[in-house]
Amino acid sequence: MHLCSPKGIGEAIQLRNYVGVVELRDGLQIEILPKIDVAKGSAEDERTVFRKMLAELGTGVSFKSLDFANLATGKLPLFEVFIAMFLDEAAALVRKGLKSAYVLTEAEEQFVRGKIDFSKEARKNPVHAERFHLVYGELKVDRPENRLVKTALLKLRKASRDGSNDRRATQLLESFEGVSESRNVDADLGRCVCDRSTRAYETLIAWCRVFLKGESFTMFRGKDVATALLFPMEKVFEDYVGKRFKRAAIRCEAMRRVDLQARGQWLFDGRQIALRPDVLCTLRDGGLVVLDTKWKRVFGKGDLSPADLHQMYAYGQRYRAEGEEMQRVILLYPWHEGVAPGLAKSGRLTSSDGVQVDLFFVDLANMDAAISELLMVVEGE
Repeated sequence: MHLCSPKGIGEAIQLRNYVGVVELRDGLQIEILPKIDVAKGSAEDERTVFRKMLAELGTGVSFKSLDFANLATGKLPLFEVFIAMFLDEAAALVRKGLKSAYVLTEAEEQFVRGKIDFSKEARKNPVHAERFHLVYGELKVDRPENRLVKTALLKLRKASRDGSNDRRATQLLESFEGVSESRNVDADLGRCVCDRSTRAYETLIAWCRVFLKGESFTMFRGKDVATALLFPMEKVFEDYVGKRFKRAAIRCEAMRRVDLQARGQWLFDGRQIALRPDVLCTLRDGGLVVLDTKWKRVFGKGDLSPADLHQMYAYGQRYRAEGEEMQRVILLYPWHEGVAPGLAKSGRLTSSDGVQVDLFFVDLANMDAAISELLMVVEGE
């Protein structure tokens, strides 16, 4: 994403490999969707595929609770899809029940509970000698996490132009009657507790940062731009393929483990320049296979960038299994018209010291079949 000045247009913002929504101050919303090729006869369209990809995104926000039944219409604007995702998370919280917390309360009461504030007791009005100045903890739902969720619900109900989202937000707000609206979002975000008892809020708070503060996603503002929620498509593709592959690999007997964004290897001795392949597969026979995703349109090995090949070679060298002469690395690209889905038959590159790089085209509209074939390739079948 960068500023540019196209001839005859003036100053403009050019987005490269970013998807999402840009909202202008006059209320106009601009959707930026990825170019996803869908084969003729497929039951899915670009929007459906993209929504499924967003459901696996992990850039600070987990969308695991996305309910596609609520997004049945393919015409639903992308911003409304984001609102629906947040509402799904909020509904899950309401079903489990809002968490309460002990809030420190100071009050004058006739019966003692908690602690007596002796400094105030010494200065109290003798007219109310029967009352005690007390400090005690009171269990309330009016805690920072709930205030942030309620504030986001109020904002999104106002911003939504979809009747279903509007109704759902209104219904959810009924469960937040005992919760006040956040008066200081930054302060409440700082007070959020991260422990076992607040695990149900983890995704919601990340969403609140997005809608209330514009965090987590790439953000830009200008005199005509009110806000922008943008995702790097490379990350969307990486998370979607990696998580789908890992879930399927768990059921494979030949697979010992699968690590996403694997750590532990460095380009140089002395722990200099960390290597973090998107997917590292450890087979039960001791073999290692590295998978790395690239959101690019290529037709074959002749289109691969030298930088990508240098990176794959480094992976092959550093993740070489003990005793293995051949180390396998597989580059994953999105399938598109003009290439065959699956393993590229003539796409193999082999170095003189035994690093082998293959190309695999992932058909995003047929992920079950694509992941099954990729598993067979990794297992060497």
